[in-house]
Amino acid sequence: MRKHSQPQPREAFRKQGVMILVLIIAILCCVVAIGVIVVMDQIAHMRASETYSTMDTAQVGTSGATTSTEETSLITESSAAETTLPAVSETTPQATTTQSLPTIPSGITGPDLTGYVVVLDPGHQEKPNREQEPLSPTMSGSKDKVSAGTQGVATGRPEYEVNLEIGLLLRAYLEKLGCVVYMTRTENDVNISNIERAQFALSYSPDAYIRLHCDGSSDPNRKGIGVFVADTGKHKSKLVEWSDMLGEALSEATGAKYRGCFPSGRYSGLNWATDIPSFLLEMGYMTNKEEDLLLSDPDYQLKICAGIADFVSQMPLNPDRPKDLD
Repeated sequence: MRKHSQPQPREAFRKQGVMILVLIIAILCCVVAIGVIVVMDQIAHMRASETYSTMDTAQVGTSGATTSTEETSLITESSAAETTLPAVSETTPQATTTQSLPTIPSGITGPDLTGYVVVLDPGHQEKPNREQEPLSPTMSGSKDKVSAGTQGVATGRPEYEVNLEIGLLLRAYLEKLGCVVYMTRTENDVNISNIERAQFALSYSPDAYIRLHCDGSSDPNRKGIGVFVADTGKHKSKLVEWSDMLGEALSEATGAKYRGCFPSGRYSGLNWATDIPSFLLEMGYMTNKEEDLLLSDPDYQLKICAGIADFVSQMPLNPDRPKDLD
């Protein structure tokens, strides 16, 4: 009887090699999966850090204005339970600025704004705050308290710096026309959340609450002015009309294109200030070389101020403002 031959060493080595190869492939798949998760997490944080500055237009809304299809994803699902908010410091938003105050030319002309009250919110701040705050008094979800914003492709300047520079100039401009102006911040090194900014604005019952921002996009050719508003609240039926007034006034004053009004429920700084006319104004794209340079140009900044002054003069006075705040 013929004895069975022993397995050849070559066959054993082949099976071991296959097992090792399968193990290596499995490890590589795990590494790739982990890498994808890390990259997606980084992208999510980058988008959140831009907050309002990565919005591009694509669709036409029911109002006839375009709506954004690249809105930053800011919502993290959370309990809808009522949240107690911290009290707003009476001194923090009005902190003394270390930045030199702008000088308004003596020869400027504009509408008489006597009797008007405006609150300005120069968007973002030097150091972002990743802590979460409720998105809305009526919706579940949360978002970062505040982010640093975008950056100029030509100037290299951060958005928060340009927002404040224009904000301080605008305050002086409006005050020269007789308007009473309050600002959420007058320096860059602050820590004021979007909800705290909204609460600050509400405390003055203004005729307009204007959040000053600059936009950003992955498309360097995108340019123009946009106005963002909440899609709920006391003034819901009038917000698009008023937004168009603001956008068109700026377009006429600066020559920039008005892209339209964008109602949404994603902006906590607006959602918490729906009892007053609240607007998030994107003054131009810092990711567009031409507009980035213009946004830091003193003459162009004065044109922005002139357009906003014209808009304020068209707004109705707030009938609910206490007399002692006039």
